[in-house]
Amino acid sequence: MCIKSDRPGPIVGITACTHGNEPSGLAVLEFLLGEKNIDKELKCGTLFLVVNNIRATERFFNALNEEEVHASRYCDINMNRLPKDALEKSNDSQYEVRRTNELYPIWKQFEYGLDIHSTLDVSDPMIISRGGDFYADLVHGFPIKTLISNIDKVQIGTPAFAFYGGIESKTKVFAIEVGQHSNLSSFKRATECTTALLKNLGMLSSTQTAGSMEYDEYYIDSSILFPDISFDFIKNFKPFDKVSQGDLLAVNKNGKEIRAPFDGHLIMPTSRRGAEKDISEEVAFLSRQVTVKRA
Repeated sequence: MCIKSDRPGPIVGITACTHGNEPSGLAVLEFLLGEKNIDKELKCGTLFLVVNNIRATERFFNALNEEEVHASRYCDINMNRLPKDALEKSNDSQYEVRRTNELYPIWKQFEYGLDIHSTLDVSDPMIISRGGDFYADLVHGFPIKTLISNIDKVQIGTPAFAFYGGIESKTKVFAIEVGQHSNLSSFKRATECTTALLKNLGMLSSTQTAGSMEYDEYYIDSSILFPDISFDFIKNFKPFDKVSQGDLLAVNKNGKEIRAPFDGHLIMPTSRRGAEKDISEEVAFLSRQVTVKRA
């Protein structure tokens, strides 16, 4: 959907359901279109509201059990692990690649972009920067104090938000992880973040004033991939668990080991074990030791 004010201003994209089983973005769209009455309240500029992965989202709403819910994350390929040449594959057999080509004419118009995500396991909410960029003026008022940077430079493939504003653009883009997938507090947090962003851009009326903030920044410098399904973490690690260089993290049945390459923290470690886990992508990321960013 495209909502235009009568006054010129920023062009903003709010994207939901890059992963079909993450409904917090839909809660934002429902709030803006319903309770907030955004088509009348928008003070300036243009607002795009986009459901990125429609087919996976349909699978989510049709799921009959937890396994089907988990399987509704994507159809053919994780939309945050796209091939770098996705825009050259408009007739690709993979739905998410075709959908990227459908959405790119919209995405590339964004001057500002917010992609809304959530997590399977309990985790502190996070702001995910694109590259090392951080825009303190845009996230003022967000109920999130944790910043993840450089993850898009370490991960497999290309995240959807890398295409926002066009390839190699300077568009101000970031994502948020708002909490567990279907938790009402995640919906509320996603709505608060989106509302704050639109206020910071002058697109909604606001009385909030800027002030200094502190963020715990986790700079992603590596990831963990399991070579095969026989590997498992030695325990159920929690997000942000501290590790020291050389710590044993995972083993397989033949005694092969994966150890921490440096002092830091485990970010987004999978809780799934055995045959249930997905080893097609990272089972965890590794950040350098947390630092405090003041803005």
